[in-house]
Amino acid sequence: MSSAHATVLVSNSSATSVDIVASGFGGTLIDSAITAISNISYNGTARSAVYQTATGFDFYYQFTNEDSSQNGVHRFAGFDFSSLGASVVDVYQTGTGFGIFANGSEFSDNADRSNAGVIGFNFVPVVTGDIQPGSTSYIQIIRTNATNYQSGNFVISNGIGSNAEGFASAAAVPEASTGLMVFSGLGLIGLIGARRTRKG
Repeated sequence: MSSAHATVLVSNSSATSVDIVASGFGGTLIDSAITAISNISYNGTARSAVYQTATGFDFYYQFTNEDSSQNGVHRFAGFDFSSLGASVVDVYQTGTGFGIFANGSEFSDNADRSNAGVIGFNFVPVVTGDIQPGSTSYIQIIRTNATNYQSGNFVISNGIGSNAEGFASAAAVPEASTGLMVFSGLGLIGLIGARRTRKG
């Protein structure tokens, strides 16, 4: 694990850089996806994964732009992280491949987070800073305190956008014992109401 300082993203904010770390943060791989992308502007492979750590779920994204592409890619974003509310997320990136991820050569220059739950990474300046044909982005990492996750969208764009399979945070699911207590309480209230009705 790296001791690098986090690039912090609060809701409706942007960061002027994304901290580079030597490697990912480990944890238990929970889910992953690889999506083939093909449109008139670019072709490639989108990779995404979610890892569980002691502090929450971490979300990883990467794009490889094939040699056959006509143009570079200058942004990708993950959606929907709105379940985090006002919680702070930390963003990082690494060029060191692991698991389904390849070694990367193109690092993102900044990141942003909207109130709608979109967390984006930008490769600028446009054209010269793009993920060019024949190159692979650094692995972009979103570290959260989320205790659950769900399917999400991973959008790759250069003005033309393509959706890939991704993952995002989700609201916590109540434990079975908590749900049982709630239903038991509702049943007791119903029983008391029924007895009062009979007495009346």
